[in-house]
Amino acid sequence: MAAAACSSSGSTDGGTSTATGSPIKIGAICTCSGTLSIKGPAEAYKAWVASTNAAGGVNGHPIELTLLDDSGTPGKSATAARTLISKKVVAIVDLTNVDQTWAKLVQDARIPVVGAQVTTTPSYTNPYFFPPGLTENSLFTSVLRSAQEADAKSFGIFYCAEAVQCQEGLEPLKKVGEGLGLPVSYAAEISATAPNYTAQCIAARDKKIEALFIAHVSAVAEKVAANCAQQNYHPVYVVSGDTIGKRYETLAGLKENLVAPASSLPFFLDTPALRTMNAALDKYSPGLRDDKLLYSQGVPLGWLSGQLFGAAAKAGGLGAGGSTPTSEQVLSGLHALRGETLDGQAAPLTFEAGKGHQINCWFEISLRDGKLGAPNDTKPTCATSS
Repeated sequence: MAAAACSSSGSTDGGTSTATGSPIKIGAICTCSGTLSIKGPAEAYKAWVASTNAAGGVNGHPIELTLLDDSGTPGKSATAARTLISKKVVAIVDLTNVDQTWAKLVQDARIPVVGAQVTTTPSYTNPYFFPPGLTENSLFTSVLRSAQEADAKSFGIFYCAEAVQCQEGLEPLKKVGEGLGLPVSYAAEISATAPNYTAQCIAARDKKIEALFIAHVSAVAEKVAANCAQQNYHPVYVVSGDTIGKRYETLAGLKENLVAPASSLPFFLDTPALRTMNAALDKYSPGLRDDKLLYSQGVPLGWLSGQLFGAAAKAGGLGAGGSTPTSEQVLSGLHALRGETLDGQAAPLTFEAGKGHQINCWFEISLRDGKLGAPNDTKPTCATSS
């Protein structure tokens, strides 16, 4: 693959293209290194770029991707945004948790942020951010409803200490829980660098918490479940579906009883759209799908972000007739989309101009006795905004 790995600077053309038009410049800001690395979606996006270029580009224009790694550092992330703005990119892909530091910068520059982040505040409040799936405003509704569907009568949360949105989300979660009749009865902050989570497990067990939401990365969820099992505590685990991977089927504690709302169609299903994505991943990011740590439900969000850009480019006539591609054309195309499902991989997407874009639908994932399942198959579950 002719794409550069995540780095603090550099660019990639995404592979050889037969397109002859002027390049479509796309930027990406990625936390591709550090404790909270989300490198998998970046690899999927690069695979989308490469496969798109190999098929002739977008409306006859090759994609030129500049991907910058902020290492999860707010200042570095803002610098990356300024760099991309100066390069006159027509869109930016959000692959970082610290996008609040540059959300206003891109809004002022009128550059749309097309995917992949769905868990930060700008993703659903900033009118220039266009998420491909379930956004944070309804995450708590999806988590609590998933716990209720698992017949849990009490609910607790272990939330991450590393990202400010984890702490900020606690009060809204409590409010949603009260409204749904499943209040948050226990909450504890946890760090990825902690030696163990025994104390938190014992406290949750003693409070008889039946459903435990682990708001952290998959490696931490694995460690929490192992520690809790050692204390003979076996709740229904609830995690963000975007952390789920096949490796969960072998993880003690998690593999027995887990529910997870996901932003996009479960990656383990067999549909034409997923087969297309998997073929591109195998060709342009070989080994990714074999990496049990890297490959998870979050990876398709990178691919979907590319698909969303492609749909907007078509709807907005990006670079049509040999014209120079512009961010205004991308914006026009995004605002023209109505109920777009990206070949069934996304819940219906509609983006109204001048408003934040709340996506209030999710796909159900379950894990019972070591087997991943999709209780509602390819059908999304939806809720009103919360």
